Amino acid sequence: MIEQAELDRVLLERFGFSEFRPGQRRSVEELLLGSGSLLCIQPTGYGKSLLYQLPAALLDGITLVVSPLLALMRDQLQHLNDRFGLAAASINSDQSEEENDAAKAAAAQGRVRLLFVSPEHLDHVDRFEALAALPIRLLVVDEAHCISTWGHDFRPAYRQIVHLLRALQERHPSLRVLGLTATADERVEEDIRAQLQRPGATPLVVHRSSMDRPNLSLAVVGLHGMASKLAYLAQIVPRLPSPGIVYCATRERTELVAGYLQARGLEAAAYHAGLEPERKRELQGSFLHGDCPVIAATNALGMGIDKSDLRYVIHVDVPGSVTAYYQEVGRAGRDGRPARGILLYDPEDRRIQEHFIDSAQPQPQDFAAIVEAIEHEPLGLTAIKVRTGLHPTRVTVVVAELVEQGFVRKQSAGGKQVYGLTQKTGSPDLGRYRTQQAVRMRDLEEMQAYGRGEADCLMATLRRALGDREAAVCGRCSLCRGQQSSVDIEAATAEAQRWLESRPSPIAASARPEVAEGLALLDGEIAGPLFRKFFQGRETAEPLPPALAELLRTQVRALGERFEFAAVAAVPSRDWRQREEALQIAAQTLGVPALPELVVWREEPGARQSELRNNDQRRENVENTMKLGSGSVRGEVLLLDDFIGSGATIKEAARVLRKDAKLKAAIVPLTLARVRWKLGSAGRIH
Repeated sequence: MIEQAELDRVLLERFGFSEFRPGQRRSVEELLLGSGSLLCIQPTGYGKSLLYQLPAALLDGITLVVSPLLALMRDQLQHLNDRFGLAAASINSDQSEEENDAAKAAAAQGRVRLLFVSPEHLDHVDRFEALAALPIRLLVVDEAHCISTWGHDFRPAYRQIVHLLRALQERHPSLRVLGLTATADERVEEDIRAQLQRPGATPLVVHRSSMDRPNLSLAVVGLHGMASKLAYLAQIVPRLPSPGIVYCATRERTELVAGYLQARGLEAAAYHAGLEPERKRELQGSFLHGDCPVIAATNALGMGIDKSDLRYVIHVDVPGSVTAYYQEVGRAGRDGRPARGILLYDPEDRRIQEHFIDSAQPQPQDFAAIVEAIEHEPLGLTAIKVRTGLHPTRVTVVVAELVEQGFVRKQSAGGKQVYGLTQKTGSPDLGRYRTQQAVRMRDLEEMQAYGRGEADCLMATLRRALGDREAAVCGRCSLCRGQQSSVDIEAATAEAQRWLESRPSPIAASARPEVAEGLALLDGEIAGPLFRKFFQGRETAEPLPPALAELLRTQVRALGERFEFAAVAAVPSRDWRQREEALQIAAQTLGVPALPELVVWREEPGARQSELRNNDQRRENVENTMKLGSGSVRGEVLLLDDFIGSGATIKEAARVLRKDAKLKAAIVPLTLARVRWKLGSAGRIH
């Protein structure tokens, strides 16, 4: 039997705190000495992690934390193991197979007290059964709003948590349950309670605190276009105390923002889910230790990192909902010291969020396409994406819904999960998604109204959206104080626009096959005059535009200072008529041989990449289509192509150089342009 005095002893001896923060004792006692079932809706900075870390130190068995925040896992593991002496491990997609296997073995052998897993891990039949067999005494659902279809960040994989909860409750009737979130209005709260509460048991206890953040000053700055946003950032970031996070809606924009700040002499880095796991770990460590004062990131970073001294959070793009914004901006000032949250508002940005909403919104024909794809044989998710050509997000959503409604079953085949049809007939019920889309669009409009300043107070707007009925005007936001931005960016905007139209875009490094970080000279997201001129002439015999040829020489020289190239090779192409010219320019600039036939077609792909509907199809389209041609090289290679979209073509050429040419030295990709393919339909966005 756990005594109250023991809570204070463990708090001091294990965690080094002489007293609980306000509200923490009440929650820990409810979990350990009371009902054992609790939902905590508390603001960012409340200290919710302690609510499961302290019980984990006292309970026999394992505390299982299901969280979508991979950054949280990495961050907490180090603290728990090194600082608090609590054996902890994690299982997630950012770790190697060996690391995940070691974590599973440690859990099975009783060598960990805390185990973190991503919700997607629960979706696999074999992994689900392995977790259900563990001696789990406390199940923690982090970011619990994700379990609700009304939540701003609903994830289909979170439904598996309910199935795991029921399985664990059957095996361990005394199982404790803890849900944690900073963003749940009353409707989301009711949905979470309905799903986490044991049928027939006493109601799930809810602890909700005021959502006010008295040390956080909010502001909205109206700007139009990316150039004006970059100009503003370049002037405001040096004036703000560091460190800070600049949130962006897409991976490409994080690279854009970090690149411009670097060009202006500021220390900055980009962080997003597309980076290699090792690079993500490196960046997170650098940021946490204060070596990187500002990081431009998607929401893959920041939501779970234990960095209490963030002095500002700036949003370059408008988030999809007020609740999402509250959670992200709330990372600033968790140490209680003054902090700022700034939204750069452009009404045109709503198109990005509308695209996200539409991408995740399944249509009746999507369900029919997936049923047809698996009609004759069970398939894995990747094979379903290839066969249907649907947007990857829609495939995940539709498959999860078909499983939930009993039309599809999951099964393990040779260690891999596949999906096959059941005997159930009829049509799936799509009512949930029709309602959900209406809610998403309403949430987006609510966020747009925040950006337009259609309220009496910014902080009060956020608090009311989260069900805080005591919200009053804060007296410190830009609306309350009647403040306008004092930053003059007119001249700087023109300079930023010129930079945008001529900046090279980084091509991320990859591990399999090993390819170094490279460059794309022209970015389709900007689609300036030179980009358009290149695409107008790439299939003709016209010479490269002089400005593009000079840009190519400049960037090749810059790469030549970082690498010792032995040759320049080119990816084979069916229709790039300027290939030889570009190859010769690069080779002559470096003073090394040009190898136009080093990699050639084994057989041309069955379709053009632009004709395909998602990147899984594009990868399969070029897989094993190339072979080693004439020429040889033993040193570092500059690998040239006309443009990069999915990256599949460059990776196929690199595979040939690694496997067939036995090349050990660096392979550095350089393309004249970058495009973004549409997902779920053919063609490019820009």
